[in-house]
Amino acid sequence: MSTNRLFYQFVVVALVLVTAIAACAPQAQPTDVVLPAVSPTSALLPSAAPTSQESESPTAMPNPFAGVTDWIAYQSNRTGEGTWLIHPNGTEDHQIAADFAGSLILPDWSPDGTKLVMTSRETGGTEPLYEYDVETKTYRQLFACEDPCLGDDEPAYSPDGTKVIFIRAQQPFVYSEDIGEEVPSDCGLWIGDIATGEVTQITGKDQPCDRREVSPRWSPDGSKIGYFRERYDSAGVTNAIFVIDANGGEEQQLTDWNLVAGYPDWSPDGEWIVFATYPLFSFNFDPVVSDLYRVHPDGSGIEQLTSYATPDTRANQPRYTPDGKWIIFTAVQPSSNTQERRTDRSLWVIPVEGGEPIEITSGGIYTHGAWQP
Repeated sequence: MSTNRLFYQFVVVALVLVTAIAACAPQAQPTDVVLPAVSPTSALLPSAAPTSQESESPTAMPNPFAGVTDWIAYQSNRTGEGTWLIHPNGTEDHQIAADFAGSLILPDWSPDGTKLVMTSRETGGTEPLYEYDVETKTYRQLFACEDPCLGDDEPAYSPDGTKVIFIRAQQPFVYSEDIGEEVPSDCGLWIGDIATGEVTQITGKDQPCDRREVSPRWSPDGSKIGYFRERYDSAGVTNAIFVIDANGGEEQQLTDWNLVAGYPDWSPDGEWIVFATYPLFSFNFDPVVSDLYRVHPDGSGIEQLTSYATPDTRANQPRYTPDGKWIIFTAVQPSSNTQERRTDRSLWVIPVEGGEPIEITSGGIYTHGAWQP
């Protein structure tokens, strides 16, 4: 089995998008959070019940972004897995770096909005990160990925644009009793310096990939990193949000395992972290209820932003817009074309404090949306 194939197995996030990723639908009546079939664990922050936002209409609001020329980068598998750009009003939808020998996915914008950093897949070898220049339409590898490196994943630029946080997987492989297959023996958070190409590991030395961090994001001041973890036990899998200093150290758990939280993203003012329950990374096609919440970086003041009563609409993969006024997210709904995909996954936005969703795209596969600064 090839190195590329083995690394691809452990990166569940890529699988999340290969088949279908869904568009967030409008809000229904509030519902309690559906908890996973896991044994209760010690109560961590927060302990208070979250407050919910109520919505009356099941119909999406009209798109208010006519004339907005920003790009939204997203991942799709319409012509094979890749990254696409679309305007917020739904126009000029097109794939970038289509000539790349493999696929480039999981896009994140540079702070000045001129570049995208992406994860590579299906390269025939190791899977390093690439940076794409939007104006010149060229791309380059960012950091060397040589033995024992298998590949780099889920990149995000630092607020000053000089560094990238990412996950690196390294050999050898070890057998995971939790998931019943071999996984890379070393997966952790790394920071790469774009100017020098130097990379530094900050977490996860000798940490197998079945316990790794997922979806890291910088705080606006660059001092901290937010991410989520999977936890496996005999009852199944669950997730929680964590924060750690950018130079490493002790991590702080922000959400209880029973909330099943993933995909954190910081508000531009640093006051909030938005996240989704039952993240697609772990619950891709599961019939579960997924909603959006926000919490302060110290774990206090958790608030529910969407309230979907059934798995027919799942809100996932939230990201703040650069102006801090909106949250863009993936909405997962029943497939409009069952011959091609198991679910529809579209891009929607809601006001930062919750409210009626606005549809950017519909049908098909549109995931991991990121709004250009």
